[in-house]
Amino acid sequence: MSLQNNNYMTDEDFNAFLESIGGLVNGYYTDRGPIDKAGFFCVDKGWYGILKRLIEDLIELGWDKQICQVKEKFGGLRFYTNGVSDDMYKRIRLAEDASYITCEKCGELGELRGGGWMATLCDEHSEGRQPYKNPF
Repeated sequence: MSLQNNNYMTDEDFNAFLESIGGLVNGYYTDRGPIDKAGFFCVDKGWYGILKRLIEDLIELGWDKQICQVKEKFGGLRFYTNGVSDDMYKRIRLAEDASYITCEKCGELGELRGGGWMATLCDEHSEGRQPYKNPF
């Protein structure tokens, strides 16, 4: 992991960040307590920094912190909310785009790879999976 990598965070560091902002609001189950644990997010540690910066920016843009789901799908980040402004949507899209060049495992530069599930991984974490070549 390079010294410039600010994408990788441990579960403990991400939990501490979530707790520092009072957690997030569950958009599906509003009667439940705040989301303040990394376990809600179905992504690996290499994308926690992307999520942290996204959440900080959305809060600055006036986001109500309602989140429905965060996951990896087709090798990229998906961040689902209950409605956001155009500026917030654009910022979410930037984070989703960044995930396609960021290894989900370590946060270093990665690329979309096939070989079963699509995943964005660096060479070190690719386990021999080849870069995905879009047939279109």
